[in-house]
Amino acid sequence: METKKTVLIVDDDDLVLESIDLHLSRTDNFQTIRVRGAAGAISHMKNAPNIDVIVADVILAGTTSGIDLCQLAIERYPAIAIVVITADTEVHRTDIPQRGIFLRKPFGGEQLLGAIEAALKKVGEASL
Repeated sequence: METKKTVLIVDDDDLVLESIDLHLSRTDNFQTIRVRGAAGAISHMKNAPNIDVIVADVILAGTTSGIDLCQLAIERYPAIAIVVITADTEVHRTDIPQRGIFLRKPFGGEQLLGAIEAALKKVGEASL
């Protein structure tokens, strides 16, 4: 029996947080944690025993970007899967951590699930 993966969803937009949470709740594979902004995510990561996946927007309020946040997540959870999302057309795949999956907004539920699956697979391959 496979256990649920814990997904930390980080964005400044409540509608995006809710939408991603809704897409992931349609399966039995994920337990989600929604957090507004980088500061909340950093605080949560310090106290969370385990996070399997982070889905983070690139543009976040404050001085810490979603890309910086993903780097911090990798330091805290070496086996974490990374999905970076953005609507910013200036951000490219090469800007995100090497093992991360890049997803351009807007996206649908199937695209999100596929990105998370691909990110988990990348982490699994890296640990072999």
